[in-house]
Amino acid sequence: MFELIPGNAYTKVVRIYANNLTLNTAAAIHFNDYRFVTIGIDRKNKKLAITSISKRDVDLKLVPAEHLQRVSIGKGYGRISNKMVCDEISNLLDVELVGQKFLAIYDKKNQQLVVDLNEPLVG
Repeated sequence: MFELIPGNAYTKVVRIYANNLTLNTAAAIHFNDYRFVTIGIDRKNKKLAITSISKRDVDLKLVPAEHLQRVSIGKGYGRISNKMVCDEISNLLDVELVGQKFLAIYDKKNQQLVVDLNEPLVG
């Protein structure tokens, strides 16, 4: 009898570098219809929340411009380039960011991708 091995086709992964956050296909799909996000840090629980912001909300200035981050969606990935955000994460984790991978889950209710920064993935 064979035991099935978990796959990774639907695993949401965020890689964090010194200058950007890169979302794999499974994570980026939640932002296909958006060009802006906000990023929040829960320092106590070491979690990151990437929240989609609609064009309507941007146009109505419902979110202060200084909190908006541009998300670029490519074929098979998403990218948020912001050294300041990456420096905040680096300081929180007390490590140099060189593309560490972290698991994420999508919170449908709040329309946000929540990244668990407690344990980087190996490999």
